[in-house]
Amino acid sequence: MATITNLNIGTGAYDLDALYSKLESLESQSLAPIAQQATTVKSQISAFGQLRTALESLQTATKALSSASALNATSIISSHKSFTATSSSNASVGSYQVNVKQLATAQCLLSDKIKNNQQPLGTVGSEGRTLTISTGEGDPVTIALNDSDTSLNGLVSAINKSNAGVVATSIKSNDGEYYLSISAKETGANNTISLSVSGDDQLQALIGYGDNIASSGMQQSSAGQDALLVVNGIEVQSASNTVVDAPYGVTLQLTAVSTEDERLEIANNTTDAVKNIKAWVSAYNNFQSVVTSITKFAGSSSLSTDTTSNGPLMGNGTVRDIQNQLRSVLTTAQSGAITIMAELGITQNTTKAADGSIGTLNIDENKLSAALTNNPQVVYQFFLGDGESSGFSTVANKALTTILSDTYSSKGILTNAVSALNDAYDKLEVRYDQQQSRIEATMARYKTQFTLLNKVISQMTQTKEYLTAQFSSSDD
Repeated sequence: MATITNLNIGTGAYDLDALYSKLESLESQSLAPIAQQATTVKSQISAFGQLRTALESLQTATKALSSASALNATSIISSHKSFTATSSSNASVGSYQVNVKQLATAQCLLSDKIKNNQQPLGTVGSEGRTLTISTGEGDPVTIALNDSDTSLNGLVSAINKSNAGVVATSIKSNDGEYYLSISAKETGANNTISLSVSGDDQLQALIGYGDNIASSGMQQSSAGQDALLVVNGIEVQSASNTVVDAPYGVTLQLTAVSTEDERLEIANNTTDAVKNIKAWVSAYNNFQSVVTSITKFAGSSSLSTDTTSNGPLMGNGTVRDIQNQLRSVLTTAQSGAITIMAELGITQNTTKAADGSIGTLNIDENKLSAALTNNPQVVYQFFLGDGESSGFSTVANKALTTILSDTYSSKGILTNAVSALNDAYDKLEVRYDQQQSRIEATMARYKTQFTLLNKVISQMTQTKEYLTAQFSSSDD
């Protein structure tokens, strides 16, 4: 609102300009309580935002504990010369004997000698000429070829662009001596290549290959074969050098033929499980720290940005309800050999932490690692349960989902609290604008009244001066 700085009243016994300014200042004071309420509400909304972030981080950590692979991890602890190995949570801990008898290879074809790599090799001017390539059980791929595509370089380019499951290349062995090499992209005895040219007998005679092909110009330079290995006395055959589930839950990458049996040893990997459980404890402690910060009592009811002031949500029932729900999850006994977290070395603090929070968690890593090593299935059962209604991570995730929910007809308590605050802030903005308008109207009225008063005073002053002059003249 524009402030009137001069009513053109002048100075004298009646300083209406100063009086106007004082009135305007007094009227504006009615905006302060509304602005303070709005500041308080905004700080509360911001605090709920901090709380939501902490809860979302806690839910992320909780979901990690809902995965068997995050808890029931295994690792390969042996070294090998003929293969590398990785294991999943499905792998059984134990020792296995592996002997790689044969690696899987891809079929490779080679043409007869070609004198030039740029001149057309087919019948010049042939119309409707196509090359059909098939590999294994895949669908055949047909390529239309013009004259330039029938040169050695043209064939290589056309074949590689077709994504027909083969790789073509030209090989120069000497000046005027080139060869076309075609290899299957996939290994395996059944992944055989077939090449057939239609509409050009000359080109067919040069690069044709396969069963039931009348004219075959290509020759097999190496046959496709399956990988063969023996695992604990059982023969295993694979079209690829990547062998899955032999043994179950293990992926072997074959690299060489064995000279002797090699030991494959699988052990429990407690490192990842401990890491994920520690991440959950850290997320829970962060939640407690945020609650302490936004609800702290500093001995004053005033709000400010000073670190000694009260938290914006001090005494807030929604925060207290959320905290109680999560505490309930912590204290709920699970079915199984392990019923509470304390049996895993995870206990609650009963005294204040450095940040003033109470109820944070401590973790004894030695005790946790020992439980995971000695009784891993019991630990997994505690966290996973049946994945629907039991298990610590299942129960905790359901509680957090309810708290954070903001969809469907029923919103979560956190969303409802923030929505109520947003509504309150919108109403305060309306009140502020309305009060501002009333002040402007009042001050406009004062301006009119003071202007009239100034006019009256001016007239009275003139009258006074006139009468004074007349009386003085009469005395003379």
